[in-house]
Amino acid sequence: MTTSEAESAARARVDDLLERMSRVDLQVVVVAPPDAGRVAARDRARAAAKVAGRTILFDEAVTAARETTLRAFARGGFSGTWAANDWSISIANANDRAAAAAAFEEAAMAAVVEDLVDEETLEVLRATSGELGRATGLPSPGALSALTARLATGTGPLQVVGLVLVVLLGSLLAGIFGATVGLMVFALMSAAATLVRRRSGTDA
Repeated sequence: MTTSEAESAARARVDDLLERMSRVDLQVVVVAPPDAGRVAARDRARAAAKVAGRTILFDEAVTAARETTLRAFARGGFSGTWAANDWSISIANANDRAAAAAAFEEAAMAAVVEDLVDEETLEVLRATSGELGRATGLPSPGALSALTARLATGTGPLQVVGLVLVVLLGSLLAGIFGATVGLMVFALMSAAATLVRRRSGTDA
């Protein structure tokens, strides 16, 4: 494979990675910032890219990964909640977002230098983003999906009525007393629904 072909293959890997990254849910799970081992792996990756003449691609990939992360957080800044309040805003703070961006940057680095560095370096660079990828699909706190997962595990009329009543009650109380009261209602009703399911399972 020529140098040009190798760089084209690396660019294709980066494009594929960025597309997959755009589907990762970053709103709930947080990861640790880079430690000494990850920093060393990042340095090895950059050095390998420089030797192979891929510094520009390396920097472009890192920047694109960071921007993809920021867009993902922006998209999830508000998601429809069962009480029409911002209870599903990401629990991640600024440091958590920086850590997520670093994880995706490392994955992008790995895509660029996959054919240039050892397997251990690649594993270190990909490990943290892998944690985020495996967490995709977890519901955000207060999200409607979290409520329906607890209250509507059955399909009978009682579950439907219960869901509607909780949504209406939560919305009313949140509008009057604020999000904290609404969240308390959500927690209590979710716990009650769990107990009902367990009792139903025992009586069956």
